[in-house]
Amino acid sequence: MEKFSVLSIDLFHPDCWTSITDKYEVNVKLISQNFSDSDFFSSRVLILGRDSKKLINEMRNSKNVKVIKVYSMDRGAFLVDFIYPKRNAISNLLHEINSIVISHRIIDGTEKWNIVVSIYSIPKILESLKKASTLINFKEIKLSELRKLMNKLTDRNMEILKIAYERGLFDYPRQCKLTSISNETGIKPNTLLYHIRKAEKLLLEILLDEYYSLL
Repeated sequence: MEKFSVLSIDLFHPDCWTSITDKYEVNVKLISQNFSDSDFFSSRVLILGRDSKKLINEMRNSKNVKVIKVYSMDRGAFLVDFIYPKRNAISNLLHEINSIVISHRIIDGTEKWNIVVSIYSIPKILESLKKASTLINFKEIKLSELRKLMNKLTDRNMEILKIAYERGLFDYPRQCKLTSISNETGIKPNTLLYHIRKAEKLLLEILLDEYYSLL
């Protein structure tokens, strides 16, 4: 059976429309793509942020980007359909090596990719990306490590954390006191605080070290 891996890739592509996002306060997320045309591919992206309209206007004026349609979702949130040349595009490069895109975000001019690929394709991908872009980060995500972290969270930890959250312990200002939750659950305050702090630490570790890179 062929083995696959999850890669986390950050890069700057100076010849691409994505590089102009470093001028704007926006967050761009890929929704879908189609590569059926021989010379161009189509994309749908979600653009969020106060400078969304400015970015869209610059995309309209770009000689390579052809904006097809813009959907207004909410204040500062738009879905944008556009067409872009395949030549020298990172999207097409990853498509041609049969990668599966988990996520693609663009922030401050940096493209952040998470893809699933055959482990035998990794050297070729690395070489191609180095030629086509400025590579910032290229690493394999160890899903086994994520599972280990998740296994450290007990049902009791999560149950107590959920109660604390629902009662407003983490609100500002707080909607309840630790003693109130202690009386409700029958758990001593010190023991209760231990469970909450443990769950917080593990969730932050998962978020910062593993899960965030998959978003």
